[in-house]
Amino acid sequence: MSALFRRFFDRLPVPVALTDGQLHLLSAVELRAVQRTHRLAVTAAAGLSVVGFAAYFLPVYAAPELFPSTTITFRGSEFALPWAETLWGLLLMVLEIYVLVLLNVWGVHQIAAAAGLLRPHNKAEVAGTLLDIGLENKHRGLLEYGIDPYLGMSKGLLFALNLLLRLKGWLGSKLLRYAVQRLLGRFAVREVLDFVGMPIYMAINAWSTHSVLHEAKVIIMGQKLIEELCVRLPDDLVPDPADKALLYDTLRFIAVSKRDFHRNHYTLTRALLGRYGIAVDPRKGSLDDYLARLAGASERLRRVAVLLIVLGFVLDGQLSWRERRRVRTLATRGVFAFTAGEVKAMCRDFVRGAGVEGLLTRHLSPA
Repeated sequence: MSALFRRFFDRLPVPVALTDGQLHLLSAVELRAVQRTHRLAVTAAAGLSVVGFAAYFLPVYAAPELFPSTTITFRGSEFALPWAETLWGLLLMVLEIYVLVLLNVWGVHQIAAAAGLLRPHNKAEVAGTLLDIGLENKHRGLLEYGIDPYLGMSKGLLFALNLLLRLKGWLGSKLLRYAVQRLLGRFAVREVLDFVGMPIYMAINAWSTHSVLHEAKVIIMGQKLIEELCVRLPDDLVPDPADKALLYDTLRFIAVSKRDFHRNHYTLTRALLGRYGIAVDPRKGSLDDYLARLAGASERLRRVAVLLIVLGFVLDGQLSWRERRRVRTLATRGVFAFTAGEVKAMCRDFVRGAGVEGLLTRHLSPA
């Protein structure tokens, strides 16, 4: 399937786009083009769910003889096994997923072109990254640098959360069906119950495509923002091993605060460790003393570390309740001058392409 998606991507024409060459920023023209693609793709994703429901149920209602079932006996009880209807549903499900992935790949392709990353001459060069975004391939490159976002988290809890996320569509549909059945009682005919889950799947499809395209925009702008940051960072930032260890733990602190892998955090880690020759230490343990060490660091290193934390919080385009709590903790410890609202505002600016120049200037200017 990956080969098919790659051929589809390669055959998509690269639209002519008016860009300013600043990939970490979006001009008014670029922003309109990105938003137009986003709206079209999300609407199509929601409509795809409607088509899927209609293609599944309407033939079953109109020609039930085409969908025979088999009666099986188990422990003296007879059960109907609608094998033909089940196979039809599985076929349509696979087709819907396939078309949805193609839609996501198209959306990522168009956004990359609108933002100025994708051009006819470099399409092969950026294809791998853009396809990974479109196919929602989780990028776990942080593990190469000994950084585990799930440090200290219960494996059982992590498994349960992932399972719930995977089952949320099915569970939501079943719960809504049960609620309607209870409310309508015997008046709830099969047609109503069958289609009652459609809005949930429409929302799931729309949200899935929205998430993919949001991720594409964030990664495209984030990669270039990291390049801009590395150009402006001082060469002598971490002169001794203790300073290098603090910078390394700052990157770990960001990942653990996020509790997730993200390509932008990987790029930031790779760039900084390479820039300052920081060795990877996969045996690194708890971060319990990190804030105390940060508070005791030199003024210049502390300012850069705080800058990295803020950028780490916004580089994936969202600020969770956990990160808001982290912001309050940092402010209480006297190493953070921002409120959660201010960080949230910077996150919004970054996502809409306005950049974070004020933050960079404030923390990278001479003390």
